[in-house]
Amino acid sequence: MNFLNDKILINQIDNVAISGLTTQLISFCVNDIYKRNNKNILIVTNSLYEANIYYSSISKLNNNVYLFPMDDFLTSESLAISPELKSIRVNTLNELSENDHNIVITNLMGFLRYLPSKKLWMDSKIILKKDTEVNKDELFRKLLSIGYVSDTIVNKTGEVSNRGYILDVFSSNNDNPIRIEFWGDTIDSIRYFDVESQRSLEEINECEIRPYSEFINEKMIEDIPDYQKYLPYVVNEVSSLLSYVDDPLMIYKDYNQIKKSYKRLREEIFEYSSSKEEEYKTEYMHDFSSLEQNNNNIYLMTIDNVIDIKSINKTYNYSSRLPEKFESNFKYLNEYLEKQLYSNKIVIIALSDESKLKNIEKYLTVSTILTNENDLSKGKVNIINSNLDEGFEFDNYVVLTENELFKNRDKKTNYKNKFKYGSKIKDIDNLKVGDYVVHLNHGIGMYTGIKTLTKNGNKKDYIEVSYKDNDKLYIPVEKIDLITKYSSNEGVVPRLNKLGGSEWQKTKLRVKNKVKDIADKLIKISAERKLQKGFAFKKDDELSKEFDSEFKYEPTVDQYIAIERIKSAMEKEYPMDMLLCGDVGYGKTEVAFRAMFKAVNSGKQVAYLCPTTILSSQQYKSALERFGNYGINIALLNRFTSVKEANEIKDKLVNGKIDIIFGTHKLLNNSIKYKDLGLLVIDEEQRFGVTHKEKIKEMKSSIDVLTLSATPIPRTLQMSLVGIRDLSLIETPPVNRYPVQTYVTEENPSIIREAIYKEMSRNGQIFILYNSVEHIDEKLSELKRLIPEADIRVAHGQMNKGQIEDTMISFTNNEFDILLCTTIIETGIDIPNVNTLIIYNADRFGLSQLYQIRGRVGRSNKIAYAYLLYTPNKTLSDNAVKRLNAIKEFTELGSGFQIAMRDLSIRGAGDILGTEQAGFIDSVGYELYVKILNDEVDRLKGIKTKEEIKEEEKSLIEVENHIKDEYTSDESLKIELHKKINEIDSYEKLDEVRREIEDRFGKIDSEMDVYMYSELFEKQAKELNINTVNQTNLYVELVLENELINKIPVDKLFMEANAISTRFKFEYKNDRLYIKLMTNGLDKHFVYYLTELLSKIKDMIV
Repeated sequence: MNFLNDKILINQIDNVAISGLTTQLISFCVNDIYKRNNKNILIVTNSLYEANIYYSSISKLNNNVYLFPMDDFLTSESLAISPELKSIRVNTLNELSENDHNIVITNLMGFLRYLPSKKLWMDSKIILKKDTEVNKDELFRKLLSIGYVSDTIVNKTGEVSNRGYILDVFSSNNDNPIRIEFWGDTIDSIRYFDVESQRSLEEINECEIRPYSEFINEKMIEDIPDYQKYLPYVVNEVSSLLSYVDDPLMIYKDYNQIKKSYKRLREEIFEYSSSKEEEYKTEYMHDFSSLEQNNNNIYLMTIDNVIDIKSINKTYNYSSRLPEKFESNFKYLNEYLEKQLYSNKIVIIALSDESKLKNIEKYLTVSTILTNENDLSKGKVNIINSNLDEGFEFDNYVVLTENELFKNRDKKTNYKNKFKYGSKIKDIDNLKVGDYVVHLNHGIGMYTGIKTLTKNGNKKDYIEVSYKDNDKLYIPVEKIDLITKYSSNEGVVPRLNKLGGSEWQKTKLRVKNKVKDIADKLIKISAERKLQKGFAFKKDDELSKEFDSEFKYEPTVDQYIAIERIKSAMEKEYPMDMLLCGDVGYGKTEVAFRAMFKAVNSGKQVAYLCPTTILSSQQYKSALERFGNYGINIALLNRFTSVKEANEIKDKLVNGKIDIIFGTHKLLNNSIKYKDLGLLVIDEEQRFGVTHKEKIKEMKSSIDVLTLSATPIPRTLQMSLVGIRDLSLIETPPVNRYPVQTYVTEENPSIIREAIYKEMSRNGQIFILYNSVEHIDEKLSELKRLIPEADIRVAHGQMNKGQIEDTMISFTNNEFDILLCTTIIETGIDIPNVNTLIIYNADRFGLSQLYQIRGRVGRSNKIAYAYLLYTPNKTLSDNAVKRLNAIKEFTELGSGFQIAMRDLSIRGAGDILGTEQAGFIDSVGYELYVKILNDEVDRLKGIKTKEEIKEEEKSLIEVENHIKDEYTSDESLKIELHKKINEIDSYEKLDEVRREIEDRFGKIDSEMDVYMYSELFEKQAKELNINTVNQTNLYVELVLENELINKIPVDKLFMEANAISTRFKFEYKNDRLYIKLMTNGLDKHFVYYLTELLSKIKDMIV
């Protein structure tokens, strides 16, 4: 802000101290110093929390600001860590190595971190050009040495895949991964590809690949763990962040606090290293004093006003303070503004966007002027467009921002994070040895791998499945669609079926009969609903548009689609029955509020039904704020409503004096009557009891209903519900939400203590999940000894509902610090002040549970932390090891999400079809269950369904279908390739599959080409009803039945066959046509001639 330039003028920068400024004023001050001095600035804060606050504030004033964030010491030693901080650090080093004159903000741990030298970082950059000579395997090794991780498919930043003639890599400086195709040692082509489809996007002539780890293995030492503490063993020169900012101006925020923290850190390191057997001796990080410089230091004092440094040349003392917070109390705000104007202050309201500038004036009773920071007036409130994190009172100025004016203001910081991942996770349906599979005809078995067998001189791939009593079934890869991966409700272990037994057929029949009932019921309900006369709500008018425009954020694409779909359904003549699914925090409430506004605007009342008191209170508060400008009467009815208030509410509902009523199951009481109820919104219907569900069913019959669910509905199930149940899905996460920093680590009292103190130091609260009611009191005593200052309370499932809700409400109101509880926190609670989650024995939880529990934190503008602990030195079961590995993956925002989504989808299927379905789903596996349901729904709708594949149908011709290791040695990728080839049913599809395989794996050889054509031949023959083919070493013979012969001109066919090859021979006997192709001496494989012939036959059919 230019008017501050002469008020805060730091004209000396060599060893000076500054005190008395708020964070926002410090940001202006730093930016001013940056502009007036041609030097890099390095700001060191005590904690990551402070570094983030300064980054948020200064980056709004200057584009050359970078964050170098580092975890605390103990968490940095975790088994697995979220990749976002690493990704931000790597991006910062890349920017610093290429651009000069920057502001870098780091915390103490980042400042002390071992780093490779700036020269090594720059030299590690790889530039590749088309048509140049590069050894592919050497390039692969080099990529591993600069931090890339090898995987079968590149799915996220920092991965590399080496297969066939292709090398895929996802560099942090690109939005899409890069595919490099080799011909020998020559780069044949370089192209970007899409991470979702794995298909190429566009060809480029050259690419740059930057390092993806601060651990650069310069000496190529093998088998050394890539922990930064071991960096001195693998590089020739160990450096620090200082070397990337060349002789910077150092700014320490609260130097005394940094020194105290450093002392504690060294004690922590000593304690930790004494209890650990390190493979390599290490100092872990730099010594603080070795990084201090004698000149060019500025000491910001915000906590201390005295500093223990002798060489300070000058101290700048200022006086400023934070203004009061008004939280949308405009009466109080107007009184405050009048007082400030009366005191002759220059008053400024700084707002970040145009709509807020226009809106604020209607709440102010004082004189205002819309202006800019260069043209300020006294005696009026100056309203300007400026994006600041907080206001201040300084000198003769009072500045207010959204932070002070409104409730729940989200500070949006655009983190320069280049980490990207695909939403299709490669593990999701890939078969791994040991996975359960469902064979359509033989039932549940265990996949034991791909086996290559030689049959009549041809190498053929088979899928080996093991059944009860270790019986083996070998399924030819061309029949791969007979099996699906078995998935069921989390934790269910299926029983293997017996080969040749009747048990599987009985199970299938039982499920089919049950599914038939469900499908009948669903279609009947849907048909009845469409026959009923409902209320057609009026189309959106100007008022509705104004209400929509007041939403604080830009809705996601999915939100827009859901809003449109719901409003359109409300405008129809018959009652709406809409299910809105979306993950926690994805914006379902806003969609519901817009539907509610539409209802009230059409003169109808709305009832909003919640499963818990706490949720009803939260949604009620949100509605008061969101509908505040429209004179809508909103009431709340739950167990905290007094009898007197409840009676008043009942009267007002009958008389139409209440427009929207929020409440728990109390709204389902027979004594509740409405004047004109038009819309019922139900939050998490599956959480209501049977009696309540029956009552809801009664209410649903004639009014519009919108049901909200945080459990996703699987796409396959969405298909079967098309036209039966209206569905809207919100699958896009909100923009720029900072991912929850997740650590998987051994249980350690120091980590727990540090995590809790770190949260309490920023006035936050903590969830601790300990899922044993029996021992929870012992855990409470243990935690009280560990953190005596903390106020800790307990909540668990054996307490009565009222006690749990009272505890939760106290926690929501910030009355205590830590809630120690069992999994009851899993469901819909929104407490923005809780941003640390500690889970004991995380290896005992399922992924979907962990996913939902983790969704309880990270609901505000603060970085949230989740610590997933497992018992140290415990011998883990195979399943727990599998789960821990999955949880390690889960530290990334996207990966665990997809796996959890599948588990949750299965639960979602149970919710939508009725919980009694769970057993049936488990008995045949989810995929087959949904296939049976889809077939049944299609049958009832009169759509012809695909016949079940008969297993005894053998392939008509014998060709080699083995996929060589040259393409890929990974079995799951081989299965994917077989599945792709199995899809070939036309020349167009063959070309499409060929292009995809060549794109993803490199040039295909003649054996693979023949295999693809053989699949086309099988589909062509089936379509023409050719069921007999005789094959010997000398010929291949097709047998055409009379039915087909009568449809084609045989003489013309003879001519066409002869044009294809003179080696075709025709013979007619026993009402059949025998077409023989002599195979010796052919120019190419016989399959090419046969597919061409069948194509001609198809064209001739009359």
